[in-house]
Amino acid sequence: MAAELSGQQKSDRLSAIVRLRVLVSYLGEKDQFDWWHTAFLSATGRRFLEFNFPRTVLSAGVGSVSEAAKEIHDERIGRSGVFHLFRLPHSLEQDVHAILTSDSKNDLMPLIKDRNSAMDALSALAEDEAKCAQGPVRVAGLGQLTHRPSIRKMAACYQHAFEQGFLSFPYFTAE
Repeated sequence: MAAELSGQQKSDRLSAIVRLRVLVSYLGEKDQFDWWHTAFLSATGRRFLEFNFPRTVLSAGVGSVSEAAKEIHDERIGRSGVFHLFRLPHSLEQDVHAILTSDSKNDLMPLIKDRNSAMDALSALAEDEAKCAQGPVRVAGLGQLTHRPSIRKMAACYQHAFEQGFLSFPYFTAE
């Protein structure tokens, strides 16, 4: 029987998923790799959001970009029986939102100060995982989504796609 994860391990894995979403959201914007036509996480975009969302700038920006990213992922992967970085199970989406609106957002902002910083942070999440193919890439079943190898694989898919100039859409299938 598999050992239960400690609360710290669960928290670390959830934090990695949040970092990955923030990084891919930022890097996919038009000023970086232009996967979606948003600029909410750029310096100018964040200043714009501060007017209406002074305490939740990062959450508002990532939430807005995530909608654009979710649409593109859904078009390529589909919606039925699949999950991806921008379409997580409801309970995980709630956890992601809680982290983005908590004090830990202060740890996330330096990750997206510029393109190089974001790519370095994405590389660190990928941990030298093997490269991924272009287009939709099945990572594992949904039960593996928060496992460290799955998080590494997702990060590697996005990293390789950004570096090589193609689109990659890692996803998980319902079990």
